[in-house]
Formats: sequence, structure tokens, C-alpha cells
Amino acid sequence: MVIINNFMKKILIPIFLFGSLMACDKKPDNQKVMIDEVMAIHDEVMPKMDEIMSLKSSLDSVSKVSPDSVKARELSSALEVADTKMMDWMSAYNPDLLKGKSNEEITKYYADEKAKISNVKDLTNKSIEDARAFLGK
Repeated sequence: MVIINNFMKKILIPIFLFGSLMACDKKPDNQKVMIDEVMAIHDEVMPKMDEIMSLKSSLDSVSKVSPDSVKARELSSALEVADTKMMDWMSAYNPDLLKGKSNEEITKYYADEKAKISNVKDLTNKSIEDARAFLGK
């Protein structure tokens, strides 16, 4: 009986306390999924920023010599807007603001952020697609 009591005091109680503390720190599963979804969209769009700059440079060159210079400038401007929207989203995204917030507020924050970054994705893809079509790439 003494061995069991010692075992409980030295092994089981610390394991239980550690597990309890770790459980308090975990985010609900739906929040983890939402975070992963937001970051997946970001990670999909971010590498396209280099292509945006390359296409923008090509369009700026074309706009100086092409009869379609107005269209080239419009497409270049659309690429610039997509790049700016991505930079704005990244600077505004701040999950540290969620400390001490309710689950409902956290869920709303990530739903809003997913909508925002999805809009950035759509704008990025459209501006790249339009620029490629114009440039024949």
C-alpha cells in the first residue's frame, strides 16, 4: 500500500497536473482549424508576390511602347493593388489581440480574417491572370 501511495504522489499526481495545465492552454479544435485555413490561404498567395512584381515590371515596360499603354497601366495598377492588399492584410493580422477574448470573439476574428485573405487571394489571382493574358504569357 505504501508503494502505491508513493507511486501516486510521485508519478500520477504530477502527470495529472501537467495534463490539466496543458489542457487549459489548448485552443478549441475549431479555432485551430480556422487558424490553419487562414494561414493556408496566406501561404498560397504569398509566393505570388514575386510574380506580381515581375508582371508589373513587364507591363510598365510595355506601357511605354505599346498602343495599348492605357490597358497595360490599368493591369499594372491592378497588380499593385493586389500587392498592397496583401501587405495591408499581413500588417493588420494580429492574433495576439485575441488574448482574453471569448471563443465567440475569436471565432469571429478568424472568420473575418479568412474572408479578408480570401478576397486578397481572388484579387491576386485575377490580376495575375489578366496580366498574363495581356502579355501573352
